[in-house]
Formats: sequence, structure tokens, C-alpha cells
Amino acid sequence: MTGARAASSPSETPVEAGVGILIVDDDPAKLVALRSVLEPLGENIVEARSGADALRHLLKDDYAVILLDVRMPIMNGFETAELIRQRPSSELTPIIFVTALDRVETDMGRGYELGAVDFVFSPVVPAILRAKVQVFVELYRSQHELKRYRKQLQSLVQERTAALTAINRELDAFSYFLSHDVRAPLITLDGLTKSLLDGAGDKLDPDGHDQILRMRRACQQIGELFDGMQLLFSLTRGDMRREEIDVTTLASQIVEQFRANEPSRKVDVKIAEHLTVMGDSHMVEILLRNLISNAWKFTREEDEAVIEIGKETVSGETRIFIRDNGVGFDMIYAHRLFGAFQRLHSQSQFAGEGIGLASAQRIVNRHSGRIWAEGALGEGATFYFVL
Repeated sequence: MTGARAASSPSETPVEAGVGILIVDDDPAKLVALRSVLEPLGENIVEARSGADALRHLLKDDYAVILLDVRMPIMNGFETAELIRQRPSSELTPIIFVTALDRVETDMGRGYELGAVDFVFSPVVPAILRAKVQVFVELYRSQHELKRYRKQLQSLVQERTAALTAINRELDAFSYFLSHDVRAPLITLDGLTKSLLDGAGDKLDPDGHDQILRMRRACQQIGELFDGMQLLFSLTRGDMRREEIDVTTLASQIVEQFRANEPSRKVDVKIAEHLTVMGDSHMVEILLRNLISNAWKFTREEDEAVIEIGKETVSGETRIFIRDNGVGFDMIYAHRLFGAFQRLHSQSQFAGEGIGLASAQRIVNRHSGRIWAEGALGEGATFYFVL
């Protein structure tokens, strides 16, 4: 472009490239005057001496702003502006009409219809014109910076998507490996030990009998771990269908199942009325089952176990909670609660694989929600979630 600044020497700090400013006027003296006004901005100033000349420049380059004389021979400023607006790459380029005509003689309404952003009348006040042009130069730079960031973001999203796709393929392969190549020998081993106990259990000495029982329990525990891992894998993929879910009814059904499995346990379960959430019904059922199971398990040693399922609203946000008066936990270790295979209590004291709360967190994450817990040792725990 005409008027480009000289390139800096290798030892100097690189200078940001100048932005193009197109000035269009058939009078050479006016072009010189406008250039002298705008040169302090340090941008690339390009001159055109007719409407046709301006259109040729616009075919080659983009400009931050166009200063266009209204009264020119052959093709006046309004006609030139109309053609500029017909070209997709320049249809939004700001146009400032510069004219020696007075306001009465200038058809300003037509100019604004053609997309003019301003009119400047002679005599031009240099500081005001520079300030107006500077606004559009900075806007142009900002727009191009946003485009650059958008391209970088799109590239990053594509890279992350490709990486995530590859990870999901690996997870699928690993899940298949667990469910077939590893689980099948475990099932066989469990079946063999069961047959051995059933067929020859009375011939084994107590030590041998105990060893085979321990082997069976180990096979079953590993199988349960594999089931938990496959559940975690499945919760991170697949389609979701949100709908309104009656949490009160669903929680009541889950509690009745726990009571049926352990009829000797006496647990006072209080479930609030009219609890609802919007979510995937299958996932929300797993979420509630895991949280209620957690409360059911950790109140086992209480003489008067109490579990409460309700809601509270804080700052306009409705939270569902499951509260118990069980063993509780030390808040110092709260960050470990939702980790896969993380345990705050020994397996001998409270059996489990450390999968339930990890699954709960993944379900809440799939719903773009939040889940957290509060508690104290010996004072119970409360788990909250928002979907």
C-alpha cells in the first residue's frame, strides 16, 4: 500500500503493521491536506482520485475506514458508496463523507442510508477528524484480533476433540478388555472354586477350605471392581434425555428396596414432598441410589439411624440434599470423597469399592451441575447436588 512505514532494522523491536485508511478525492490538494491531518496516526494512508480508483483499491485490500468526497466527477461519493456496499468484503467498512458543501446542499439522509457513519464539513478541524478516524482504526484492530483468537480457539477445539476421541477409543478398548479378556477367566476361576467347595468341601481340611473361600471372595471383589469401572466408563458417554423427575417417589422406591434387602435394620428415613429435578432419568436414579446407599451404609453402627432427603434454596439456587447421622468424615479429606477407588474408612469396617460417589460426581458433571459434601467425624454427613 502507498504510504507504508519503513521496515525496522533487525535490532529494533518489531512495529505493529499499519492499518489501511483510504482517502478518496478528485482534488490533489485536498488529498495532500487529508494526508497531513492523518499522518500523525502512523497508519497506512492510501489515496484514490476517483470512485473507480477507490473500487480498484478495495478489490486488493481491506481498510479500517474510508474518507470519501461527496462531489466528484463521473462517479460521485454517494454512487461510489453504493458500489462499495455491494461488495461483501467492504459492505461493513465505515465510510466518513468529507465535503466542502454546506449542510443544506448535502443530502445527508441518502448518505446515512448508504451506510455512512459520519459527515465532515470543510473547513476540517484536524484534531476532531483524527479522533474520529482513530476510533475506527482501533475498532478494526480489535476485530482482527478477535478473528485471530477465534481461529486459535477453533484450532484448539479441533485438537482437543481429536485427543478426546482417541481417549474414548482407548477407553472403549480397555472396557472391552475388562469385560471379556479379563472377566472371563475370573468367572471360570470362581466357578471352579465353587465346584470344588460343593463337590469336595467335606474332604478339605479347615485351612484348605478357608483358602478356597478367600479365593472366591477375591474373585468376586475383582468382578465388582470391574463392574464399577465399566459403570464409570459408561457414565461419561452416551446420549442424555432431560425430563422432569419426581425425586420424592424415586427416593421412596429406592429406600423400600434397601429395607427389603435388610428387613432387620431400623432406619428412620424422612423424604420431603414435591422434590423434582430436570435430568436424565436413568442417571438420576443411579445418582440417588448411590447417595442413599452411602447414607444407609455409614449409619449402620447407629442405634437410631436417621436419613433425611430434602431440598433447600440458597441465593435462588435449589439444592437437593441427603443427610445422615452416621460416622461422618473429616472435612480435611473432603477432596478425596469423589475420587474413584478412594476410601476414608477401612474395607473391614465399611465394605465397598469406592465407586459410588465417583459415579455420582460424573453424573452431576454430565448435567453441568455441582455436587459437594459437608460433615464432621461422629456427627454425620450431608451431600448436596444441583443439576
